[in-house]
Amino acid sequence: MKLIRVYLTIPFLIVSALHAQAIVNGNFDLGRNNGWTEYSKGGFTLIGTGALFASTDITPPVTPYSEQYMGRIGGYSYEISSLSQTVILPSTTPLYLKLYVQDRNATTSECAGLWVGAQIRVFVAGQKIYDTYLCLYNQLETWTPIYFDLSAVAGQSVQIIFQADAANSVWSFLYIDDVSLTNQITGVEKEKGLFPIRFELKQNYPNPFNPSTQIEFSLPKKEQVSLKIFNSIGDEVATLVNEALPAGIHNRTWNAADVASGVYFFRLQAGGFIETKKLVLMK
Repeated sequence: MKLIRVYLTIPFLIVSALHAQAIVNGNFDLGRNNGWTEYSKGGFTLIGTGALFASTDITPPVTPYSEQYMGRIGGYSYEISSLSQTVILPSTTPLYLKLYVQDRNATTSECAGLWVGAQIRVFVAGQKIYDTYLCLYNQLETWTPIYFDLSAVAGQSVQIIFQADAANSVWSFLYIDDVSLTNQITGVEKEKGLFPIRFELKQNYPNPFNPSTQIEFSLPKKEQVSLKIFNSIGDEVATLVNEALPAGIHNRTWNAADVASGVYFFRLQAGGFIETKKLVLMK
């Protein structure tokens, strides 16, 4: 199985917006050894032209989103590769990391089964905010804009790492171009669903409440979801969700009219993501 991960690691260093910098060589057209630190276990070139990355195995062929060069991570035969750089983010919000991506994967049986193929993950400050599989959920054969919300770490020094791990000889590649920072997302792109939604459980509203409250959570892909309410000693009080839900933002209401006042906890479990928050019922 191939794993392709995208990491954003955030050292907690607060800096002035006056010293913010743009992403260096975000379109890769300055070529190699400019802005990006490259690592390839097999010594493969990770920044190049469409001709350099051409292969009879890659159909349709990949050409850069703009100009002549693009980045590529991934590979085969236990290849490990990465593109990285450290950027001081501007302090203005909202703030998004924007990039154009497409991918190519082997069409062998590895990509035909469940939970196999290439996996992309995004981490911010050690927290996983995006997790999807290329072969089954994110096969993109045209350049597609995607966004990662960095508003929570605006004004900080961040390390951006695009990293790929290949776990056997079946190839998977992720192509990257025009990496930039932006303060807005167009309405058209929102409607097309090109904004990756991270796993997230928001605080209920209102809180404290009487007798009902809203709970909102986000899924980056279809998952089996459990959303339950527990009392202060761990007894289950209510089940709000116990089913597979599609990617998106979901809301559930808990009506606690028949429950005594007190402190309660709501827990979301979606795949490997688990988070618990406290809510207070006051009658």
